Amino acid sequence: MKRILILILLLGSTIVQAQTLRIIFAGDLMSHMPQVNAAKQADGSYDYAPCFRYVKDYLQSADLAIVNLEVPLAGKPYSGYPQFSAPDALAAYAKEAGFDIMTTANNHCMDRGKKGLERTLFALDSLGIPHLGTYRDRQQRDTEHPLMVERNGIRLALLTYTYGTNGIPAVEPNIVNLIDTTEMARDLRVARAKGADFVVTLIHWGIEYAVKANKEQERTARWLLEHGCDAVVGGHPHVIQNFTLDAISGNDRYPEVVIYSMGNLVSNQRNENCDGGIMVELTLQKTLCVGEGIGLEQEWQYLPYWVHRGTVDSIYQYYIVPSTDAVAHPESYQIQGDLLKALQLFDQNTRERLEACTLKNGDNITEHLFYRNTLPIRTKVGGVVPLRGNPLLNKMLQEKPKKDTKSKKK
Repeated sequence: MKRILILILLLGSTIVQAQTLRIIFAGDLMSHMPQVNAAKQADGSYDYAPCFRYVKDYLQSADLAIVNLEVPLAGKPYSGYPQFSAPDALAAYAKEAGFDIMTTANNHCMDRGKKGLERTLFALDSLGIPHLGTYRDRQQRDTEHPLMVERNGIRLALLTYTYGTNGIPAVEPNIVNLIDTTEMARDLRVARAKGADFVVTLIHWGIEYAVKANKEQERTARWLLEHGCDAVVGGHPHVIQNFTLDAISGNDRYPEVVIYSMGNLVSNQRNENCDGGIMVELTLQKTLCVGEGIGLEQEWQYLPYWVHRGTVDSIYQYYIVPSTDAVAHPESYQIQGDLLKALQLFDQNTRERLEACTLKNGDNITEHLFYRNTLPIRTKVGGVVPLRGNPLLNKMLQEKPKKDTKSKKK
C-alpha cells in the first residue's frame, strides 16, 4: 500500500476523502386540545403514529432530523392554547417517526412554569431524546450548549434561542436561551473552539402569521452570519416565510442560507398559510484533499407538506402529508371537497412564495419531490429508502431507561 501511495503522489494526483451528512429540519410541533383528543385511545393512552404515517420514511432516510417541540411535557391535566401541556407520547412518537433532536427554546416553554420546564427535560431524557434550549441550571447549559453532533466524520454545532417566553420568566436556577448577542457571541466562539465544521442556529423569532421576515429578523440573521454562524433556520410565525441570504460582503462562504420560518409541523391551526409548512433538508459534503485542505459543500432543498385534519382508513387524526404528492393524488390520502381546495391553495401559495426566493448566484433552493414509497400503484416513483440505522446520539446525553410510549404516565 505504501508503494501505491508514493506512486500516486509522484504522478501529481490528490487523494480525496468525501463524507456526507444529510439533515432534516422541521418547524413547530404543536399540541392543541383537538390534537390530544384525536390521539387519545380507549385505554387512556395516546397514539400519534398516524400523524407521522406519510413522512416517516422521509424522516428516517436522513442521518439527522431535528424539530422544535413547541409545547411543554408538563403532565396532566393536558391543555392547549394559550398554556400548553402535551402527553409525553407526542415526543415519543415523533422520535419513533425519525426525529433525533428536539429544540425547546420557544415562547411556550414556560407555559407551566418551573415545574413544566423541568418535567419536559426529564421526559425527554427518559425517552432518550437529545434536546437543547432550556436547562435546569447554568452548569447544564454550559455543558450541553452548543449541542455538538458528530456524524459521518462531520462535526455539527447546534445553537438555539427564542425572542421571549410570553411574559413568564424562567425561575432560577432554570435557564431559557434568549436572543442575546453577548450569549450568542460566546456560544459561537465555543462552537468553533470545539471543532465545529458547520454551525447552525435554530431560532424562534418574528411576527406570527407574517409571510415575510421583518427587519429585526434580517438584522439578527446578518449578525449571526457575521459572528461565525453558517446557516440560520427559524420558526414561530406559524406560516412559511421567505428564504434569504443576507450575504456578507467579502465572505467566501457560500451559500449563507437563512430560512426565516418553516411554519407548523403539525397543529390545529386551519387558517390560510397556517395549515402546513416545510421541512428543510441540508446535505453537507466534507472533502479532504491531500495538499489542498478541507472543503465543505452544502446543498439545500425544501419539502412542502400540508396537515390533513380528517379520516384515513377510518382513523381520525392530524396527518402530515407531502403536499406535492397529495395534490397530484388526493385519493391516496382520502382528501376531497373543501379539504382538497384548502390543500391546493396551500400548495399554490407555498410554491409561489418560495420560487421567488433566490440564492446570491440567482439559483433557487429546490423543492424535494418526495413521493410515498408505500403507494401500491406507484411504488417505483421517487420512493425514499431509509439509509440509516440511526443509532442513539449518546454523545449528547447519558443514556437513561426508556419508557413505554403508550404508558398513561411517564
